[in-house]
Amino acid sequence: MPTLVIDSGNTRIKAALFNGNSLLQTFVFDRPSALTNIQELISVNSPSAILLSDVGSSLENEMRSHTFSVPINYLSEQQKLPYINLYDSKQTLGADRKALVAGALVLFPNENCLVIDAGTCVTYDLLNSSQEYLGGNISPGLHMRLTAMHTFTGKLPNPEWQRPVDIMGTNTDSCLLTGAYYGLVGEIEYFIGKYSQKFPHLKVLLTGGNAEVLAKSIKTSIFVHEHLLLYGLNKILTHHAE
Repeated sequence: MPTLVIDSGNTRIKAALFNGNSLLQTFVFDRPSALTNIQELISVNSPSAILLSDVGSSLENEMRSHTFSVPINYLSEQQKLPYINLYDSKQTLGADRKALVAGALVLFPNENCLVIDAGTCVTYDLLNSSQEYLGGNISPGLHMRLTAMHTFTGKLPNPEWQRPVDIMGTNTDSCLLTGAYYGLVGEIEYFIGKYSQKFPHLKVLLTGGNAEVLAKSIKTSIFVHEHLLLYGLNKILTHHAE
């Protein structure tokens, strides 16, 4: 029987069925229909185990009030992780970061890995070749940079997003877009360079909503992985069952 993992974001829910470490199928549905869709997934696929990661906890609370044919595991601070967590403030480490590091462990189990999640914020997380999670960095994401420049100034607009075609803007909108985009590309390449000096043969994994568009301009060798978080949740689930 497959395993089922569920990643609950603010607006959308992503789910996946796995057979061991092999991804069988992914699903995406809106938050209002989440419970109905999850119940249908369980009914149709009869998973052997289920793990939910819910950043806002609203779906978790809703699911805890229902009875399912298979017990639901909820990703929490107490969850056993498949790597050694050396983060100083373990209670503040986000569920998505925990799962992404576990995803890197699936792909490169004995390598130094830098996981970059380019979403609302950009997170950088370092897993060393001894399977120790050491920490990383958090910075504003692409759209947050544009919104901040509009919000915290008197006259700067909030331009409609499009990938810049040149490094130099020729009007205010394009200057904002080039500054936000190439500024983030430069930041990513800087961190990759610094981490590579400290951790030899570093594997760099890029994921998140802006991964594809950023990857077009990053010159360093990277692995773009759309479903890294789901792979990580499945790794945590199967490790918990061991």
